[in-house]
Amino acid sequence: MTIKEAVFVYHLREPDEMQWHSRFHYHGSDEYEVHYFLGGQGRFLNGNQRFILEPGSLFISPPGVRHRIEASDTEDPISYYALLLQVDDEDGELRSLLEQDLNWQRCYRIGNTYRFFFEELREKALSAAAYMQMSAVHQLVSFIYLLMGGDSSLRQGNTENIHIEKALMHMQNSVFKRTSLKSLAGRLRISEEHLIRLFRHKLKTTPMKYLTKLRIEAATSMLISSDMYIYQIAERLQFNSEFHFSRVFKKYTGRSPKNYRNLYRQLIGQSPEHESILYINTQ
Repeated sequence: MTIKEAVFVYHLREPDEMQWHSRFHYHGSDEYEVHYFLGGQGRFLNGNQRFILEPGSLFISPPGVRHRIEASDTEDPISYYALLLQVDDEDGELRSLLEQDLNWQRCYRIGNTYRFFFEELREKALSAAAYMQMSAVHQLVSFIYLLMGGDSSLRQGNTENIHIEKALMHMQNSVFKRTSLKSLAGRLRISEEHLIRLFRHKLKTTPMKYLTKLRIEAATSMLISSDMYIYQIAERLQFNSEFHFSRVFKKYTGRSPKNYRNLYRQLIGQSPEHESILYINTQ
């Protein structure tokens, strides 16, 4: 199996962005898409089934099944993780499991404690290192087997994971706010040093570098789906200046904000229904 794309969508609220994510689309003969919703109000349409979204809801869309997200309240915007998987020819057992045991006409309610699990998968899947990508695949395959078997051990109970879960939740909700390492550690009631060690061990980065990456990911969405000036995006995302924002943005994406906006708006405008969702890699 290959994880072709991995994305975190934070607070789906901009009209153009909502239109893009709300379109019906489907995937090729070997592709499955997994959606894990963290919060927000709306519905998920999977084939002829319609589900009300709840935190901790997970859906799997098999090949050829049309699906889309419907956001219903911009005051309570949707946030979610999505993974696009390709089941290869040599994955006969896994393919059989998905084809025979997958109930795509249901919602898998796995709870809202999987934020770190999916973030770790995303980080590894987007890594340039092949061994990290394979680690993500093995974790996901194990998860799918437990999910298909209805295993009650799915929930994550590790203390370190709980701290990371809470940190991620606070940071993802603080993209547009001033946040310091001290205040974040204080919320978790652990030391700054311990928080840094957790992030280095679990996500191979520091808390504040992770927060910067979240802000760049939010910026990619704002550049594509809004007409805000670049200096306005920089201010909203708490960068010191437009120059500072542009420099950090280029470091993460390899493009200037202006160039990025022009390129991906053209790509989105040319995308046919059958094409996979455009995922932005901000490594």
